Amino acid sequence: MKLIADAGSTKTDWRLVNNEGIVVGAFESGGLNPIVFDDETLKKNIADSGELFNFSDNISEVHLYAAGSDEPHAQQRLKHILSDVFEQARINIYNDLLAAARATAGKNEGLVAIMGTGSNSGYYNGSEIVKTIGHFGYALMDDASGNWFGRQLIRDYYFEIMPQRLRRAFKKAHKVDEDYIKTHIYLSDKPNAFLAAYSVFMFEHYEEHYIKQLLHRGFTQFMEYEMNAYREWKAQLPVHFVGSIAFFYQRELKEAVEKTGWKLGKIVRKPLDNLVEYHV
Repeated sequence: MKLIADAGSTKTDWRLVNNEGIVVGAFESGGLNPIVFDDETLKKNIADSGELFNFSDNISEVHLYAAGSDEPHAQQRLKHILSDVFEQARINIYNDLLAAARATAGKNEGLVAIMGTGSNSGYYNGSEIVKTIGHFGYALMDDASGNWFGRQLIRDYYFEIMPQRLRRAFKKAHKVDEDYIKTHIYLSDKPNAFLAAYSVFMFEHYEEHYIKQLLHRGFTQFMEYEMNAYREWKAQLPVHFVGSIAFFYQRELKEAVEKTGWKLGKIVRKPLDNLVEYHV
């Protein structure tokens, strides 16, 4: 049997697939981001899915796509930990950008972008990611991500760019105390997730003109700045998107893609089901 998983910092979703390619089990455990967690925490988070261990001796392949596993050292850490659990299995570790590419483009060439808590992008040759701009996180990049939109909302609130009626709603829905925000941005270990939590406000007030403008600004900036690194493929390849931000605001995303002259590919919220199809 094969075990296929999609892991972030918060949780990991697992799918157990039998030899006929049928999903026979779905499990959930803690996050497996090797940048965020030490080895003991990673082991504990895997153990959260106790039922999964009942099948460990029957699993021949594990395909884990994990955020934070870009570097060989991080992949080796995860491989070592999983090998202790699934002793009979061949362990394969991939990063989340490859997950997005395989879930959307399959075995075809394409450009891929992640728009969730953070954002990222790459050129996919149908097998591997062979070009990416690198990922410097929320401080330098992450355009059009949840944390980018959260940051813009806070800025617009304090600069009084946000309409007064929405400022009142924003203050009621989210903590906007100056010390509270500064503490979580500059002293917490997950400032990106903290900022991304504020982006929920866009969903709650989606029909507002201000929100529409903000979405257009974020998506247009992503296409004009980040995707510029892949301009040599602009005329012939589609751009596929994965993540909650891309999925829930796909109308504005489509408009920004068309406005900037790119070709739109697939938009997928979660890649796991498509990854199961890829591996079977």
